[in-house]
Amino acid sequence: MISFNVAGLLHEPPGVIRDVRLRDRYVTLGTDVELAGPLDADLRLQRTNRGILVRGSVRAPLRRTCARCTDPYVEEIRVGVDEEFLPSIDPDTGTPIPLEVGDAEATLRIDEHHEIELDGVFHDELALTEPMHPLCRPDCPGLCVECGGRRDSGDHAHGGEEIDPRLAGLAALLRDRES
Repeated sequence: MISFNVAGLLHEPPGVIRDVRLRDRYVTLGTDVELAGPLDADLRLQRTNRGILVRGSVRAPLRRTCARCTDPYVEEIRVGVDEEFLPSIDPDTGTPIPLEVGDAEATLRIDEHHEIELDGVFHDELALTEPMHPLCRPDCPGLCVECGGRRDSGDHAHGGEEIDPRLAGLAALLRDRES
């Protein structure tokens, strides 16, 4: 879990900044975002008039499965983060702070211990990078429709080309034309 205590920053005036660097952090972000190694992040935590703004970038190696050949591969991803966290309690008095009417749905909250948790933010940003058809490489030939082996492996040989009986007459004309 990646979390930061921002109690000190909440006592600062708006505009105060705290830079945070995360290196080689091993985390679990869920089953749909599988990390192949540690993630790195360069973040800036800034006090706003409402809470804490988190901006920066996250770099992580993600495990993917090729849509053509079904082989696993690792893709290095870099995403931006730009989220504002609002306090759930007043840092001075400890009284609960209710959300305003428009903020209730998708608001990230600073918990009662004055901590922000970034796992959910990182998960959401990295999950959005999943392509519709992930490819291990742009020219991946995929699988052979006859034997199911990789087309580029070369170790699957098939008999002569079978011609659809309905097109046999056309094949004969093509052979006559070539000779």
